Amino acid sequence: MEQTRTEVLEKAVAILELLADNPAGLTLARVSEMCVLPKTSTHRLLLSWIGLGYVTRNTNGEFSIGLRAVELSRRVARRNRPVEICHTLLRRLQQQCDESVYFGIYRAGAVILVDAVESAHALRVVVDLGEQCHLHASAQGLAVAAFLEPAYLEERLAATGLRAFTARTNTNKRVLAERLARCRESGFAINDGETVQGAVCLGAAVFAGTDGPVLGSIGISTPAFRANEATLAQQTEWILATAAEMSKALAGLPTEVEAQSSQAILSGPTGRDFINQIRN
Repeated sequence: MEQTRTEVLEKAVAILELLADNPAGLTLARVSEMCVLPKTSTHRLLLSWIGLGYVTRNTNGEFSIGLRAVELSRRVARRNRPVEICHTLLRRLQQQCDESVYFGIYRAGAVILVDAVESAHALRVVVDLGEQCHLHASAQGLAVAAFLEPAYLEERLAATGLRAFTARTNTNKRVLAERLARCRESGFAINDGETVQGAVCLGAAVFAGTDGPVLGSIGISTPAFRANEATLAQQTEWILATAAEMSKALAGLPTEVEAQSSQAILSGPTGRDFINQIRN
């Protein structure tokens, strides 16, 4: 009986995770197919989640993640130890740049956004907490990938592929290797419309101590029409300084075992030439 309960719980959680990865919603048939479950069992589990508020049924009949699940993820993010330590610094960064800023933790092949302070601008970049920053395409993902154990990173990228999210997404392995090398050298990465069209994002790695392994990254997202050369150069200075302070504050926190333990690069040039090189 205990084993049966465990199996049911695993199937129920699998459905919830699937819906979390597909925010636009999925049909009953699609959920059943992707979870490899009979439709009757899938429907019963979905109704249970709906009753608890963790799943909702849309007007078109598809199922999507419910508000209670979103609220739970936000409560967990707020109580996350790195978030508690770094939120004040993240808020200061937002006040400096006046754009939306994010803090993400590296977990199992992606950077998961766990904290954010949004810009007050009417036109701003908005990304939900819990979103994944991909290692090859996002500024925050690239900033972390540059400091992962090389063999592990290659294995991860081989498994996921270099997916194109927009026409500007880099899918060339050689170019990716060059970008990661520049990131290790300068301390930051840039994403010019590779994951969200019309958005320019900077990312800098955050470490578990100044000599510790990579723990995650912080990012600044700016609408392209406000992302001129002078603005990006100033943002680079701010994000590097903030990443350095966060890394000192996070000394000793646990990280993924694949993280490279070599000395962290926490300072570097403003990157004016680097920014021009990437954008061109």
